[in-house]
Amino acid sequence: MDITKLFGQMDRFQEKMEKMQDQIHQIQVTQETGAGLVKATVGGDKQLVSISVDEMLLNKKDQIMLQDLIVGAVNLALREVDAKTQEIIHKNALES
Repeated sequence: MDITKLFGQMDRFQEKMEKMQDQIHQIQVTQETGAGLVKATVGGDKQLVSISVDEMLLNKKDQIMLQDLIVGAVNLALREVDAKTQEIIHKNALES
């Protein structure tokens, strides 16, 4: 095998990986629970970007429900980030 050709393939592969990483880092999804009372936004790096809580939930007696809704919204957003990441990987694999 021609070493120059091999290095060219490696360069193209590295460029494709960098492109995928850029696309993944651009992902930002928001999911909600409790009919929109709690919203969580997560980035492609799986970091929580923001939480929005409707003021209706901000009383002491609803604390447990609020905690459950926050966890649910974050988990939904994380699952969507995973799905979008897989779409990007699959799309780029097909372009090979």
